[in-house]
Amino acid sequence: MAKFVVVRGKKVLWNLIIVVLVIFALVYIFKVDEGPEGENKDMPDLDDGMGQVVVVEPVTVRSIPTKYSEYKLERERMRSRQIELLQNLAYDGHTDGERKEQAQTDLQLLIEKISRETEIENLLKAQGYLDALVLLEQEAITVVVPVALVRDEAARIGELVHRLTGIRLERITIVDETVGV
Repeated sequence: MAKFVVVRGKKVLWNLIIVVLVIFALVYIFKVDEGPEGENKDMPDLDDGMGQVVVVEPVTVRSIPTKYSEYKLERERMRSRQIELLQNLAYDGHTDGERKEQAQTDLQLLIEKISRETEIENLLKAQGYLDALVLLEQEAITVVVPVALVRDEAARIGELVHRLTGIRLERITIVDETVGV
């Protein structure tokens, strides 16, 4: 014997109608505008010669040079020249032993300096200071950020630099600038 469910009342019927209308509305909203053969009208199609259609969206990516990126680029050029010169001295057969050792030591120190500056710049990027510059000297460091800082932000940057380098807080200079300057 078959069992039937009898629904009584207008409330259940109205809820069912509302659910069906919501489903139709969602299908209509998220439906892709398609052409006669299921092709997307908004996207240009390219035939790759193999019978397959390749959809291509034009994308333009431009980097906007800032004084910070220009400075970093110039710094990298100068450092590349320094590294090349030190490598030539360190590995040249005509260089005397003492000068060769000094060049190797200087090369190692320069690479460590670059590594520490890059590490600090990357950590500052992670904190939202995208164009931060770090200039590491013997016993001092300068950090330049392209935003105006409040005292707490400068203190956090100073603590981070102190923790990573061991340089005393008095020897850490933080320069904040606005992009328009």
